[in-house]
Parts: sequence; structure tokens; C-alpha cells
Amino acid sequence: MSLQQLLLDETQKMTGALVLGTYAVASGSIGSWITTRPRVKLWQQRIAGFFIAALGFRMAFGGGASR
Repeated sequence: MSLQQLLLDETQKMTGALVLGTYAVASGSIGSWITTRPRVKLWQQRIAGFFIAALGFRMAFGGGASR
């Protein structure tokens, strides 16, 4: 393996770890913020429930890859 390929691989790994770490910290902070606000938590649950129901409806009646 060439030095250039090794440097590219390590750069991609470090960038990926940085991005995923940032997502983890942000989601933890947002989750803490949501749990301290009951109205926001209620709307978050309603929106999530809507999307789950809509995806279930689409799976049941939308056709899909079985054609």
C-alpha cells in the first residue's frame, strides 16, 4: 500500500470519527433539551408517530419492490 493511500485512509477515518462524534454530542444535547420541555416532547412524539404510521401505510398499500 502506498503512503498516499495510507494517508487518505487515515484522513477518512479521522473525518468519519469527527463527524459521527459531533452527531452523537448534538443528539445528546438535543435529547436533553427535548426531555426538559414537555410540549416539545409531545410534538416530537406526535411527529414521529405520524411518520411511522405513514411508512406502515405505504408498506401495506403502496406496492413496492414486489412488482
